[in-house]
Amino acid sequence: MKYLLVFVLCLIAGCASFDGTGPFGGPAGNARTFAAPIARVKPAAVSTIAQMGMSISSIETHGGREIVKARKAGSSVQVEFERLGPSSTRMRVVMNAGASYDAAGTARFIQQTEKLLAAS
Repeated sequence: MKYLLVFVLCLIAGCASFDGTGPFGGPAGNARTFAAPIARVKPAAVSTIAQMGMSISSIETHGGREIVKARKAGSSVQVEFERLGPSSTRMRVVMNAGASYDAAGTARFIQQTEKLLAAS
């Protein structure tokens, strides 16, 4: 019983989750794997950021992954790029409107990036 209580408290506090959300109960985001090198995918995503009227606030590298963060008044996006091979890239997107996860905005971001990539 004591272990069940600790488990429930961890779930409530965001220490663990099993529903596909992030470590603090937030969204895990949405991912798309492209049959294109990161050198093509990243510029398409940056163009999508610009088209949305956002400005890039930081570019980071963590464990071989590149993370681009951008914001504008009331919303933000975090785009993570992972090189899977010489011609394969996974892009993970988390878009927030205020303090809430924006699933529709995340889907639109990925669709727009796909369109720009197809046009290039």
